[in-house]
Amino acid sequence: MTNILYGVHGIGHGHAVRALTVARSFPQHNFLFISDSDGYEMLHPEYKVCKLATNGSPAFGHVMPYSGAIISYCKNLLAGKEEMGKVMQAIERFQPDLAVTDYEPNLAKICRKTGLPCLSLDHQHVASFGSLQLPVSKIFDLALLRIAIWMQFRDIQNHMIISFFNPVIRAKGQVKVFPPILRAKVIERVATEGDHVLAYHGYSTTSEFHKFLLSLPYPVRCYGMNEDKVIANVTYRENSTDHFLDDLASCRYVMSTAGHTLLSEALYFGKPVMAFPIRNACEQFINGYYLEKNGYGLMNDAFHPSFDILNIFERNRAAYKKNIQENSFCGNETVMTVLNRYFNSKEYSA
Repeated sequence: MTNILYGVHGIGHGHAVRALTVARSFPQHNFLFISDSDGYEMLHPEYKVCKLATNGSPAFGHVMPYSGAIISYCKNLLAGKEEMGKVMQAIERFQPDLAVTDYEPNLAKICRKTGLPCLSLDHQHVASFGSLQLPVSKIFDLALLRIAIWMQFRDIQNHMIISFFNPVIRAKGQVKVFPPILRAKVIERVATEGDHVLAYHGYSTTSEFHKFLLSLPYPVRCYGMNEDKVIANVTYRENSTDHFLDDLASCRYVMSTAGHTLLSEALYFGKPVMAFPIRNACEQFINGYYLEKNGYGLMNDAFHPSFDILNIFERNRAAYKKNIQENSFCGNETVMTVLNRYFNSKEYSA
């Protein structure tokens, strides 16, 4: 039995979904989590969680403001000594044998101070170590993201990158890309194809996105606003994991932001995706770009969604489905095998 200290980035749901899937796969071990915000709310009903503020900024109006991320980073850098003191006391009582961080920078600092072995398990590090071929207009954004990641995680040497695409890794050492980790509720469902389109937007967006949904020639089931109403062809549904996954598994295709977890789940079910990356969220642009580059769908990178892109998407839907079916988007067995070795030996080998 191993005591595992696990840090989870608190903004959004994808990090916590991945962490819960890992922890539930190893009931023989003990877990103490560090998280905040959405991550804390998802984890604490099942596990012991210490709260520590997360660096980052949620999106507003389909934009993730740089200022919010910078303010959050500086605020957390200057404050939180009392909060950190309580967490360190909890860690001392827990006596961890090793650590895992899913893009949670506080844990990286804790491991630097304590010498605790630490493994990074996330998608974001694909930006740091992947040889990415982005448009020239996005090179500056990618550079900023790489700097931010380096500043927060520079001391961590061991990396498991979870990704639905597999870029060439330009780093030497213990860095490797694995297919996505999928929650059990996804794997237990069987994909079918209905007439409806699944739409999702986890943060506030522009009215243009919803106008775009109203223009579709199909019924749309839209999640993310946590509302229960019907407007023309669009049915807005309250948040429900089971209903959402049922509608995802049975939809015609998906229209959503470009978060890695949802894209991975959609691709697992064989669903083409039209992705709407949140502005200034470079990781989301990377996801949308490689979704399109690999022929799994299209990226609609605009405040005013393009109907020309919709026509292209509809014409190529069969080709997208074929490309998706030729690839595998579930890495659970491989990932859990590597993690089991790490948890038992306290050493990571990519």
